[in-house]
Amino acid sequence: MEDFLMDMDYRIDHFSLLVNDLTRSIKFYSDVFGFEIIEESNNDKIRWLKIGGTDTIHLSEGDTSTTSLRKDTHFALRVRDFDAFLAEMQNRKIAYYDWPGDINKVGERFDGYRQVYIQDPDGYWIEVNNHGF
Repeated sequence: MEDFLMDMDYRIDHFSLLVNDLTRSIKFYSDVFGFEIIEESNNDKIRWLKIGGTDTIHLSEGDTSTTSLRKDTHFALRVRDFDAFLAEMQNRKIAYYDWPGDINKVGERFDGYRQVYIQDPDGYWIEVNNHGF
């Protein structure tokens, strides 16, 4: 069984978020993180965006009133130059938080990497860290 699992070479293909306003969310992910639309759909309520070559996010417009927005349910992006990222967020007046929720504070993970959390327009949490660099 373990050989089979190793042979599958699983990779994350994409993640999907339900959003209230597709245009607003596309603008946020494009402006803040550099995501680009990769496919138009015949459904005007769905768009696929990419970052970093192969990593994709699917945005679907709909009712998010029952969506849980806890910080422990988040996705993470890593950046090569964490300090430059923070400076850009400060320059653009985009708030970020450490894990306890202190505004414009940087947290440190148990493994020594630094991290912050940003909320998108729908309240989803995005961790940004320097893991692996």
